Amino acid sequence: MKMKKKKSKTKFIVLAIIAMVLWIFGFYVYFTYQKIEINNENYTATRTLSTQKEQTVEEVEENSTKVADVLEKTTKSVVGISKLKNAGNSILSKSTEAELGLGTGFIVTEDGYIVSNSHVTGEKYSKCYITLENGSTYDGKVVWSDVDLDLSITKIEAKNLEYVSLGDSSSIRVGETVYAIGNPIRFWV
Repeated sequence: MKMKKKKSKTKFIVLAIIAMVLWIFGFYVYFTYQKIEINNENYTATRTLSTQKEQTVEEVEENSTKVADVLEKTTKSVVGISKLKNAGNSILSKSTEAELGLGTGFIVTEDGYIVSNSHVTGEKYSKCYITLENGSTYDGKVVWSDVDLDLSITKIEAKNLEYVSLGDSSSIRVGETVYAIGNPIRFWV
């Protein structure tokens, strides 16, 4: 019996201490937030004038049509690139499995030069497979590659190809809209 009384007395003391701490904390919060002043002034929102001129619906539609025309013409120059990459460089390598690499690029000349990423095409003199927008496939040979820039140029033996006209990068300004075009997966679905 004595043990039960001691345990219940200990529980009572612990609960009393917890209750006291909560009571003190409650008074602290009450008195702290009682001092906060709330300003009941009415605030009004004002509209600031933009430095850009407002566009009419016709101007937006005209710009949208121009963008659609450029994208439609450009997508004909987008190619899919596939490459069988060996995981090992030697027959003594522990990892000799191969994996399929997929990527995209775009034609820059009518006689078959294609710009892509070096991680897609591989190093100079390596081979890859190019699929044009119309479904035609070609063997490609990497004629230039820079791993640091992650760029490469691949050549296919084809003529009269639709190609992208490259612009002057020195005339680009901060804030201009940029479109990234390419979807390598659609070529193999």
